[in-house]
Amino acid sequence: MKGWLSAVPVTMLLVSSTVWADSLQAQRERYQAIKVAWDANKMDEVERLLPTLHDYPLYPYLAYRELTQDLDIVSPRQVQEFINTYPTLPVAKNLKTRFVNELARRQEWKSLLEFSPEAPKPAEAQCNFYFANWAVGNKQVAWQGAEKAWLNGRSMPSACDKLFNEWEKAGYLTPEMTLERINLAIKEGNTSIASYLAKRLPASYKTIGDALVKLQNDPASVVTFAKTMTPTDFTRQATIAAFSRYARQSPDAARMVLNSISSAQKMNMAEKQLLKDSIAWQYMGDVTPEQAQWRDETIQESNSSSLRERRVRLALGAGDKKGVASWLNRLPAEVKNKEEWQYWQAITLIDAGKKAEGETLLRQLTEKRGFYPMVAAQVLEVDYPVYVKTAVKPDSSVSQLPEVQRVRELMYWELDNLARSEWVSLVASLPANQQEQLARYAFDNKWADLSVQATITAKLWDHLEERFPLAWDKEFNLYTKSKDIQKSYAMAIARQESAWNPQARSPVGATGLMQLMPATAKHTAQKQGINYVNASQLTNPTTNIELGTAYLEDVYQQFGNNRILASAAYNAGPSRVTRWLGNSGGRIDAVAFVESIPFSETRGYVKNVLSYDLFYRHFMGQKNSKVLLSNEWNMKY
Repeated sequence: MKGWLSAVPVTMLLVSSTVWADSLQAQRERYQAIKVAWDANKMDEVERLLPTLHDYPLYPYLAYRELTQDLDIVSPRQVQEFINTYPTLPVAKNLKTRFVNELARRQEWKSLLEFSPEAPKPAEAQCNFYFANWAVGNKQVAWQGAEKAWLNGRSMPSACDKLFNEWEKAGYLTPEMTLERINLAIKEGNTSIASYLAKRLPASYKTIGDALVKLQNDPASVVTFAKTMTPTDFTRQATIAAFSRYARQSPDAARMVLNSISSAQKMNMAEKQLLKDSIAWQYMGDVTPEQAQWRDETIQESNSSSLRERRVRLALGAGDKKGVASWLNRLPAEVKNKEEWQYWQAITLIDAGKKAEGETLLRQLTEKRGFYPMVAAQVLEVDYPVYVKTAVKPDSSVSQLPEVQRVRELMYWELDNLARSEWVSLVASLPANQQEQLARYAFDNKWADLSVQATITAKLWDHLEERFPLAWDKEFNLYTKSKDIQKSYAMAIARQESAWNPQARSPVGATGLMQLMPATAKHTAQKQGINYVNASQLTNPTTNIELGTAYLEDVYQQFGNNRILASAAYNAGPSRVTRWLGNSGGRIDAVAFVESIPFSETRGYVKNVLSYDLFYRHFMGQKNSKVLLSNEWNMKY
């Protein structure tokens, strides 16, 4: 179709159409027909149908397909016209980057800079932009860009090579720059890049280059590195990073060499404290009294608030009330104001006989939203006040927004991820009043994931109805009615796992509403006799809910119908939960167990699920406003 495009200005492609007064259904049929024709390379049919769809909401995507399949012949003016015509189209935002790279391929450097006067963000386009500056004589701009691109620990696109080569010829890519990038690569765990860069170093720098690479592969070599390298800011930072890995591997051995390493590298007190902190982090489990004493002395001297918070959690997990009180007092003031530490300060006051003061703190906490405010209400034996802010009712203009019309059609065609991209971009671009309207519009249209996404993007935290829609209510009714798990709990898990996005997929492969791993889904299906063929079914909400509720019931029953333990197991695995229970040994209450979970992700996950469950019970009309059920509340963990 290149001949047709080259003969027709893009402005005509964008704004001209045959008058075609027909229904939305007829447009959808022609849209389907043009997609089929395009895929079959029947370009005469595409050429016939395209002008008739100008009024269809998804016409911009057809125009985009037409433009980009001929990107090697279009002009900058044509691309800019498209971007100007559809400025809110998500793919239009990527088009500029694509075309920068296309102009670089054509070696049209002046045109590239006229088309993109500012540096693009993606690495390939950015390198092409700075090389274009070199090509037209803007050397200083090019060198600044080259340094910016060079100083990172990731692999860079091949498009950057020519920029780096010219930068090196000009004498700016020094061995010191290469050493700095090797260190950055090591910090990010990119050993292969570090090894490659070490080979580029001149002979006079080879010793330190090889030593840096060895630090990544053998953290124990930090001892030799620290003692043989002349101390500089660079070698000290490399030593601190490597020592942290060595401490994780062998904290006792690291402690033995701590003083000699810090002395050899002429570290100041703050730098030496970082070495000590890295060991203290490893002394949070089963340690000797001497190790525990060294750890606590180290933490007292540390400026790391996260390390001090970890020490409070260690005391909570051990049932050490005196230690909890002592370490809470050592938290910085701003950290003490976190809800979890406000709660534990209140409990500490009550335990110390200062009941009125402690209950005052708890009452103040109940005015907030989330797990600890709910727990505070339960301690005070009062109902937690669920405050639901009413969203602004969407006016008729909302449905007429081109972006909303595109979202509606994308959802119709089950192009959920593209719809979500449109939606996030739209919500972020509007003022607060319209953001509320969009959240409610999505809720009213049963676009559960878009309703949730609007509240996240717009930070509408009190709009609980839009945050917690009763999505796939019939399916959850069906698959929980004969199970031990409550529907509200299963929905809370799904809401936490996927924010109601049925297409959600994690980096490790967990898929769908309840984020099932394919192996877990297969095992559960075999165990329960559920019809399941392959992982592609996990994006089907019905299949995902059927398998997810079955697996959730398994872990729920495994842990004595306890949502705290089942939720932790659903997130981190049953074996870890069993180990954590062994560590606490039946000495602590439910809230202390939750707060002492060593994984921050799992700790937050459990808190969210329990509070989401309460919200769902509220919207289902259930009167129980306690965040923890009696068996969970009364159990010792």
